[in-house]
Amino acid sequence: ITCPCALGLAVPAVVTAASGKLFRKGLLIKHGTALERLAEVDTVVFDKTGTLTMGVPELTNLGDHPRQAAELAMALAEASSHPLAQALVLGARAAGLRPETVADLTEVPGYGVEGTWHGRRVRLGRAGWCGAETDLGVTATWLCMGDGAPHAFTFTDSLRPGAAEAIAELRRQGKQIRLISGDTEGAVAALAARLGI
Repeated sequence: ITCPCALGLAVPAVVTAASGKLFRKGLLIKHGTALERLAEVDTVVFDKTGTLTMGVPELTNLGDHPRQAAELAMALAEASSHPLAQALVLGARAAGLRPETVADLTEVPGYGVEGTWHGRRVRLGRAGWCGAETDLGVTATWLCMGDGAPHAFTFTDSLRPGAAEAIAELRRQGKQIRLISGDTEGAVAALAARLGI
């Protein structure tokens, strides 16, 4: 049995201490009742990129493309802040490539980058925007050079340390696990299979 005053002081102190400990582990509690509701959670939904993975893509197939295509892709990628574009530029620089000269560079939000190269419209970005219809089952950005089939530049992303263990522990607790992502269906399915989601 406790008096109301002691309970009135203890509950906020416990909420503050628990919120502080969670914050140090990277979780932000916006309201004290969230801790109470947390006990009722039966489903956990994860984002893929940057949550279960490191969120740092690495170019995997630069050598599969003709040098001119790779240097054109590099030039277009330099005009974008998108993580895949930045990874493409880093990979191309590491391989000693130099960007082609592209005029009228324009970033189209949600699609990619386009410009003019030797009088042709060239694009680097989403598959459908570049005339590619195939989901390769991996994360990719596409280059269309105005003629011929688009070139797919593929990427990988490392699994975040502890991600597999966290999923296994949540499953052990009886939680349903779901995965959402803006990545391609194949890349998301591959990670889900790897983690047992």
